[in-house]
Amino acid sequence: MGFSGSTSKASSVVAAVCIVVYIAAVAFGAARIIIDIGERGNLAEREFFDLADRTTSSAVFQGFMSAAHQETIRSFFATSSILTGVIITGPGLEQGFERSPGSGIVWAGNSPRLRAGAGIPREPFFMPLWIDGQRNVTIQATYSFIDFGLFQIVLRDTLFAVMLALLIAFITLIIEFTNKKRLISFKTKTQSSPVSPIEDSPDELPRDFSSEPFLEPLAEEEMFAEAEKETRRAENLQEGDAGIPKGLYSPRSSIGWESYTQDRLDSELHRCSSFEQDLTFMVMEFEEHVPVYRQFADEAVNFFSMRDLIFEQGDNGISIILPNLSLEQGMAKAEEFQNRIAAKLPESFGGRDGLRVGLTSRAGRTVDAKRLLLEAFSGLEKAMKERQSNIVAFKSDPEKYREFVKHNYRS
Repeated sequence: MGFSGSTSKASSVVAAVCIVVYIAAVAFGAARIIIDIGERGNLAEREFFDLADRTTSSAVFQGFMSAAHQETIRSFFATSSILTGVIITGPGLEQGFERSPGSGIVWAGNSPRLRAGAGIPREPFFMPLWIDGQRNVTIQATYSFIDFGLFQIVLRDTLFAVMLALLIAFITLIIEFTNKKRLISFKTKTQSSPVSPIEDSPDELPRDFSSEPFLEPLAEEEMFAEAEKETRRAENLQEGDAGIPKGLYSPRSSIGWESYTQDRLDSELHRCSSFEQDLTFMVMEFEEHVPVYRQFADEAVNFFSMRDLIFEQGDNGISIILPNLSLEQGMAKAEEFQNRIAAKLPESFGGRDGLRVGLTSRAGRTVDAKRLLLEAFSGLEKAMKERQSNIVAFKSDPEKYREFVKHNYRS
């Protein structure tokens, strides 16, 4: 969990850095373009006034709109970096000049018009010219306020910064995905099959079972003695069964084979211990022969919703593994299932009293499957003998259990 948390934290930091890089790259690029637009406007204004002065002075010596005068105006575009088109008007005269064909002038027949559109200001420069012998002479000019060369450079630099941030984010994503895949693989190895956690709902919360006595903690020797008989009986039934387990489920009931119970219980105990979860193991059996055992097993599957955690138990019983469920919740489940069986199959089972249940739980202990089997069978044995209660749970005392293990399993 710590490793996964640190990876998620690193991903969040990288994501935040990438967002900052995106915003900074776009803002810096936009600032460069805006500043350049202002500088180009100032430069265009200076060039326009310079052109107006040059047009006025050259007209005095070369003659207004003479071939030499027009060549002087055209040569100005060789040194201008901003102006794209100029129109000079006079009495019966309208002459246009541009840096390159189509860059600043649009012709309507023989009449020139300054080009308008994207990157060109709406209002061109305009001023009258004072030339001796000429009246109503004007000059107007336009320019491109966007430097497309600079625009490409800014776009390239911004794209480079964004791509670099994306590359870092992509590498981080791959690392996180790989780590999650390893974590999932590790979790899969610690459990034989995925089990959905059973969350508490209002009808599954622990209830007061004081009216149904718990099996109080017995001396370890007494508990083992009582449960050993049930264990031997189950082993004898298993050995005497002519059918050899094939596949995951028994054809008799479509639930797990009885011989698979201990291995699967060990696996689930290991998983629950790793995640510090509780686990309840339940064994139930009818006093009389069950004429419709398959229907009984189907009702158990429908109620507990975990076919792979339900197993046959002798001729008249089943055992159930309930991960992430406390002992009190397990008893509530057992009582509810008894009521369900009494309602669903009343003629076959003669009411809920015919179904006896023994159960136990991990309860924070480090126990193996054999231990829980003995405890559950001990509860079942007591439920079979004592008529006042048909659900008996082995209520463990973790402190006494640890003392028992300490004194009886010293190396």
